[in-house]
Order: sequence, then structure tokens, then C-alpha cells
Amino acid sequence: MENGIITISREYGSGGREIARRTAEKLGIPFYDKELIYRAADESGFTPEFVAEKEQRLGKGFFFNFAIGGIYGMAYPREPEMKELPVVEQIYLAQKKVIEELAEKGPCIFVGRCADYILKERTNLLKVFIYADRKARECRAVEQYGRVEENVSQVVRQIDKQRRLHYEAYTTQNWGDRSNYHLMLDSEAFGIDGCVSVICEAALCLGKKPSLEDGGKSC
Repeated sequence: MENGIITISREYGSGGREIARRTAEKLGIPFYDKELIYRAADESGFTPEFVAEKEQRLGKGFFFNFAIGGIYGMAYPREPEMKELPVVEQIYLAQKKVIEELAEKGPCIFVGRCADYILKERTNLLKVFIYADRKARECRAVEQYGRVEENVSQVVRQIDKQRRLHYEAYTTQNWGDRSNYHLMLDSEAFGIDGCVSVICEAALCLGKKPSLEDGGKSC
């Protein structure tokens, strides 16, 4: 997977982060999830705790209106400077810069944070979305994430909603829409290891073109 990048988006409780970690281990490449908080903190000047608290806490503020109505010049005379933006937008832009810089360094896996959209122009990008049945995700949230069983259903819905709002505010795409991804995997049906195997196989095909000699199969 020469210079290949994998992005993994996921529903809460689907095991997407674990799948990303195991895939990275199997392929021998780094994966970035919570580390992006620390790198974005260095980039933005905020503390890691502040970044962790504020990321994905998006309201329809200046950057939202700018992205939707402005399209960099149509409704606004210029692109705003970082200091003019609300805090959550500053954090997003810091994470965006970090993701772009890490992608230039070599093969790696990104978890969430709109990385699939940020890097969408790259030809060596494999975009994955992990989902699962709601009950399976609730069980994982209780058994592995330590959520309280009595309100886990509400927690799962709320976190999914936060991820969707965050993604759709900063991109022109719908979160979880199949047209945005190369692979959509049901982690309940395939299991964690099964999803890892499928992603690794797909990564081997990254950037290859089908040929007539192999019957149109590239890998």
C-alpha cells in the first residue's frame, strides 16, 4: 500500500476505532485518533483538554454560514483569518491542517474528524464507514466503553447526532451516505477481525488498475 491513506468513519459503538487500530497494526502503519487532539492543540495554541471538550460541539456559526453561503468569495469578500473565527472553527481548521500534513508523510489511518472529506482529492485514499445494528452498538457501549445501561440508547443517538452535525457542517456531504465511501462494513456481521481483513485486502488494491490480462481484476 505505497503512500496509501485509509480513513475510517464510524457509528458510535460499532468498534470503528478498534478496527482502525488493528488494521494499522496488521499493515504496519500509524493510525491517528485521539492523538489528533494533541497535535491540533499544538497547532491552535489551545490546551488538549480544551480541544477535546470543544471538538464536534458545533453550532451553526460563522464558519457554517461562510462554508454554505460564501464558497470562498461568492458572499464574502475574503477568506477570514483564524483569529476571526469562533473557537470550534479554529479547532477544526487546526485539525484539518494536521491531517493534511500527516497524510503527506506516508501511509496511515485516520479515524473520523472529516478526514475522508479533507483528503478526498487524493488518488491513494481508501474511505471506509463502519456501522452496526443499534442493539449491538448499545451492548458494546455498555460492555466495552463503560456506559450506563439505563441511558445507553440516548447516549448512542446523541453521539451519532453530534458526529452527523459536525460532518455535515464542514463538508458538502451527508454523513453515512454510501456515495462518500469505498467500503461500508457491518461490524456485527463481519466481526472486528473480519472487517480488518476486508480493509487490508482493499488496501492492497489501492491505486491499482484492472487489466485485461487478469480478467479485469486488479488484486
